[in-house]
Amino acid sequence: MKLPDLLRQQFTSANPPRSMFPLLWLHGDPRETEEVLRREVKAMDDAGCGGFIIESRPHNDYLGEGWWRDVEICLDEARRRGMDVWMFDEEYYPSGIAGGKVLEKMPDYRMQVLTKDTILWSSDQGAVETTDFEYDDILKVICVKDISGERFVLPDLKALEASTNKWHLASEDPEQWTIHVIGIKPSWNGRMFDKMVDYLCPEVTDCFIELTYERTKRQFPEYWGTTIKGFFGDETSFENFGSYDVLFGEDTPCFPWSRVLRDTFMESKGYDLIDLIESLWFDSGEKTSEIRVDFMDHITQLFSNNFFRRIQQWCHLNGVQFIGHIVEDNHAHMHHGYGVGHFFRTTKHFDMGGYDFVLRQLDSEQKQSPYEEYFPQFKTYRDGPYPDFFHYTLAKLAQSAAHLEVGTSLVMCENFGAYGWDIGLREMKWLTDWMTARGTNWYVPHAFSPIFPDPDCPPHFYAGGNNPQWPYFRQWGDYANRSCLMLRDANHVASIAVLYPAESHWAGDQDALDGVCKTLMQNQYDFDILSMDLLMDTQRCVLEDDSLRIRNERFNMVILPRIHTLPLRVLNRLQAFIASGGKVVSIDHAFENGTTVELQQLAGLLSETLRPGIETTISFPELRFCHYRKDGLDIFFLNNESVDEMFEDLVGFPVSGVPERWTPMDGKIEKLPLYDRTEARVRVPVRLGPYEAYFIVFKPGDEEGGFHLTTKDVLPSEWHEVVRGEDENIYIVKPHAARSVDNWSVTAIGSPLQQARNPATESIRGLGNWHGISGMETFSGSVVYEASFSIESTELRYRIDLGEAGEIANIEINGQNLIPRICPPYRWELPPELLKHQVNHLRVTVTNTLGPYFTEDHFRRDVPAPSGLIGPVTLTAYERNKIK
Repeated sequence: MKLPDLLRQQFTSANPPRSMFPLLWLHGDPRETEEVLRREVKAMDDAGCGGFIIESRPHNDYLGEGWWRDVEICLDEARRRGMDVWMFDEEYYPSGIAGGKVLEKMPDYRMQVLTKDTILWSSDQGAVETTDFEYDDILKVICVKDISGERFVLPDLKALEASTNKWHLASEDPEQWTIHVIGIKPSWNGRMFDKMVDYLCPEVTDCFIELTYERTKRQFPEYWGTTIKGFFGDETSFENFGSYDVLFGEDTPCFPWSRVLRDTFMESKGYDLIDLIESLWFDSGEKTSEIRVDFMDHITQLFSNNFFRRIQQWCHLNGVQFIGHIVEDNHAHMHHGYGVGHFFRTTKHFDMGGYDFVLRQLDSEQKQSPYEEYFPQFKTYRDGPYPDFFHYTLAKLAQSAAHLEVGTSLVMCENFGAYGWDIGLREMKWLTDWMTARGTNWYVPHAFSPIFPDPDCPPHFYAGGNNPQWPYFRQWGDYANRSCLMLRDANHVASIAVLYPAESHWAGDQDALDGVCKTLMQNQYDFDILSMDLLMDTQRCVLEDDSLRIRNERFNMVILPRIHTLPLRVLNRLQAFIASGGKVVSIDHAFENGTTVELQQLAGLLSETLRPGIETTISFPELRFCHYRKDGLDIFFLNNESVDEMFEDLVGFPVSGVPERWTPMDGKIEKLPLYDRTEARVRVPVRLGPYEAYFIVFKPGDEEGGFHLTTKDVLPSEWHEVVRGEDENIYIVKPHAARSVDNWSVTAIGSPLQQARNPATESIRGLGNWHGISGMETFSGSVVYEASFSIESTELRYRIDLGEAGEIANIEINGQNLIPRICPPYRWELPPELLKHQVNHLRVTVTNTLGPYFTEDHFRRDVPAPSGLIGPVTLTAYERNKIK
């Protein structure tokens, strides 16, 4: 079978290839019996998952016999079902400590940090005792005279400590001094600080590998490389203290340190780090930026080589893979603290791109109102510019790492973590489209827990059958799998590279990475984020004519996101790119031979110099797209991220071929009845309401592809009323009058929660939010609404639109089920063969989330989202006139 035909077959299949591998949490709880664990694996299989990731959360016998017993049960059930398994490599997180067992084996390798204490001292106070400072090692003491600002370093510090353990500054007159003491202490802050080890030492990584990776291989040889595919590393970071945002300066309590750092720094940089180490906290003049950049450059290289690369090399030598993600939040991807200092230096050692989003870092509601109105407990994630990072930069980092650094199409996202019980399939569908538009195609839903209720970072999707939306989960799963299928084993197409600003950020530049990413997305320019390391690698990044070629991608433009400071080699490389005909655009800073523009003017400059990835006639900032090539097909994903505005326009695609619409919700493929060509582009009328998305696929070959209309053949008002029938004829839809359906009654109320009490059906009268009804405030489950309607003529066709619903709607017409809707629009074409001339019976089942029931959940909304059939419900008659 030809590859395009195989893709069509897979897309239209009722069981599409699977790209979901959720987290399965094991606790070692007595309730997690063999029967319960096997049932949980079956639930994931039934949900459309291709496998799962076994995670201790935490297990009460991690790496003990109880752990291996529970893991083997899951592996056996997975093998029976043909599912793949990945092993989470830690007791909890961050990865690298083996739940504290690394430190137990290597107590001398506890994490140390570089820190500073400051005291005020006057000469009449006498000597300062070194024992006043709890340091493992004092590296430097700097004395500053408060009046004159005179500064000197205490000489012969080591000899002085050894002889007297005292410091004394002799002076004939009493004087005030500020004394800065810089040295090494054990870590005292951050996550799991009492178990943290020196990540930058290779022998520590080897110990971690032996305790977790090697032990797993020895324990399960019969599953190794077959059922067990590899390991998942989670959020390893410097962990020197708890911050996403602090980098240098006096607000920094400490910096990462390693017993190998001083010697390796000298070898790498050619000078002693201690000479100017105070520059990490204070402005020391011209050398400040240099020492800071050198410090971050060196510790990120150590982290990359001695931890991440070492683990990946072991995995590859042993026939498995290493996947996962780091902490990216805010500026952490360029910082120490909770970060790794440089996103690409670490993630290039994973076998796919990876990121996560948690705690409502992004969702559809941020499009409508201030976020804190619903989730005030998460306000710290919304301060400053960070919403732009999560919405516009986060996923592009992982996508770019996959395509450019790793050389894979796979982009993994650990998604939905700690969103709370109130997240349902409606929001998950919106987030699925958000991820697809940014190249994500391998899902780690967070999470499946065998214990219900589990208060640890819900949602948990199966929840022992207690989740009222569980019967519809497979519909979302198939949607996600079809969306992922289209981007796997495919080549990303983009013409713009945004230069990753880590090195300039370390030097003190206030970058505009998030602002540039936002501007490009809102004006339909796709892009990748390019590291300076890769730009300088002439073997992997090749100058060709007017472009940079990296693997399968070619970039004609490089944007510098407010970068003022550049390594000389990077500057020379960019100048060579310009000399070859490429374009360099610098935001807010002059760049020789390049184009300088203010951020707010970037969109205008682009419109004059470079055609976007898709062209529209109107501005619609919430339109998202991505472009991939696969199996000879050009694939465009289109998504309307607005939750209240309709997008309707003529869209130009820079390809040739015959356009088809591939709809992942039902696996339907249809040849478009209306399109035309101009200036080497195919123009297609596109209409996307809130929550709507689909693929436009262009297949090569016959340019006409059979009979179709052009936009000149019909009025613009009729563009979206042109359809191709099952008989391949083209029809124009002519709507008739619409009328409301009002005669509703509630006939059933039910919840899968055994402890829930179902209110009487009489408590709900008509349409509206049921949480406003006494007795329904905390109800989670389903309510059945029934109504009847008559039709004018069986010669006409009919649509039913429920208006607003909270949040899954399943309808029956005269006893026959139609496909449920898990998100807006809640609209169906009613099959003519099901309708009767007189009275027709309509039955609508609306299902909400578990959120209202868990009133004490820390992750809950302050006010539950509306539940029930809100309406208005409208019945519209129409006729189809065939075009001859």
